Amino acid sequence: MRVRPATTNDAGAILQIHRRVLEEGLFFITRPHEFRGSIYGVVQHIRELNRRENSCFLVLESDQEICGFVTARGGELSRMAHTAKVEIMLRASDRGKGSGKMLMQRCLDWARETPVVEKLGLSVYATNLPAYHMYQSLGFHEEGRRVNEYKMTDGSYRDDVLMYCDVR
Repeated sequence: MRVRPATTNDAGAILQIHRRVLEEGLFFITRPHEFRGSIYGVVQHIRELNRRENSCFLVLESDQEICGFVTARGGELSRMAHTAKVEIMLRASDRGKGSGKMLMQRCLDWARETPVVEKLGLSVYATNLPAYHMYQSLGFHEEGRRVNEYKMTDGSYRDDVLMYCDVR
């Protein structure tokens, strides 16, 4: 397994992973029918993040197949340029094997090597304990919680946990 910067040739695989993860309905607020992603959109997203000093788009590859990705999107306004918001997605078959941690560690390494970025932030459902604990093990700390922020299809609620890592 290796982590590398995303290229526009990866767009199809990235889009497929994005759709499959959303279809699971467990980890993200976007429901499958609300997702408007396209190959063109992914290509544009890769190009945009790759050209910005405070952003990155990385993929996890195994046997020349994309199995996950992480993005760190730096703030576009000058007062937020030092922060980057992280989003990670992995195929279900690759979870629980250290793949996510490898991908997140490379994102942290990138942030520490980038002079502009001082803080990585992310959001995770309070019920997603494996992800929460992985983030903690990598140095992320809880900085806030939005109670009952998301209402699920079954009528239950999920707290949104805001986490950060100081990478200075």
